[in-house]
Amino acid sequence: MTWDILVRAGTVIDGSGRPGGIGDVAVHDGRIAALGRSLPVGSAKVIDAEGLAVAPGFIDIKTHSDFTLPINPKAESKVRQGVTTEIIGHCGFSVAPVLPGKAQLLADYLSGGAPWLPFREMRFPEYLDTFPAVAVNTGMLIGHNTLRLMVMGLDDRAPRPDELEEMIELLEEGLSAGALGLSSGLFTPPGSFAEPSEMLAFGAVLKRRNAAYFTHIRDESNKVLEGIEEAIDFARDCGVHVEIVHLKCSGVDNWGKAAQALAMIEAARQRL
Repeated sequence: MTWDILVRAGTVIDGSGRPGGIGDVAVHDGRIAALGRSLPVGSAKVIDAEGLAVAPGFIDIKTHSDFTLPINPKAESKVRQGVTTEIIGHCGFSVAPVLPGKAQLLADYLSGGAPWLPFREMRFPEYLDTFPAVAVNTGMLIGHNTLRLMVMGLDDRAPRPDELEEMIELLEEGLSAGALGLSSGLFTPPGSFAEPSEMLAFGAVLKRRNAAYFTHIRDESNKVLEGIEEAIDFARDCGVHVEIVHLKCSGVDNWGKAAQALAMIEAARQRL
C-alpha cells in the first residue's frame, strides 16, 4: 500500500479510552489508512511526531462560529488547536430561518455579535445548502430565540396556538434538512419570555426526530440551581439528550455551588 502521509512514532491516542501508545498513522486520499508500528514509508511524506501526541480532531461543542466562519473560512484559530468540528447556532441565536420581511429584525437583534453578516431571507434548508466551504466540519442548531423572533417578535407573552405551530413547523423543516437539534437562550429575550411548557412542545419534536437540546439555562447566578433543574426536567419529560452549554455559578453569592450543581447533574444522569 502506498500512503500519501505517514505520521511517524507519535503517541497515538485513538479515543477508545485506552492509554496512548507509540505508533505510526498512515493517511491515503484524506483518510486514515493504517495504524501500526514501523509502517513502510514508500513515497509518503513523513511527519516526525516523536514526543508528540497524535489524536483524532477535537469537537468544539459550543461555539458561535456561524457568525465568523463565513468571513474566516480557514478557521485557523481552531485548526491550529486541533479542532476539526464545531457545533454552531447556540444560545438560541441562529442565522436562519429568516422569514420574508424579517431580515433587518434579525440583523438588528444580532448586531452586537455579528454586525458584519449580510442577513437575508432564507429558510433553514437553504442556509445549510449555501453555507460556505470552511476548514472545519460544522453541525448546525436551530435557535429558539430566532424562531420566536420570526414568529412573535420581542413580545413578552406565551405564543398563541397558531404561533406555536408555526415555530414547530420551522423547527421540523430545519431538522428534516439536517440540523442537529434546538438551542435555547432562556437567559435573554425573547427566549426568557418562554415558559417551560412552551419549551416542552419543542421537546416532543426533538424526541420524534432523535435530535438534541442545547440550552443556555435561564439563570446562572442566584437561581442557577433552579435553571439546572429546569434542564433536567426537560430531559426527563422529553426523553432527549440535553446539553447545558456553559455551566457556571456567577457572582460571589454563588461561590461553592459548583459542586452541588455537578452533583445534581450526575444524579440526574444516573437516573435518566
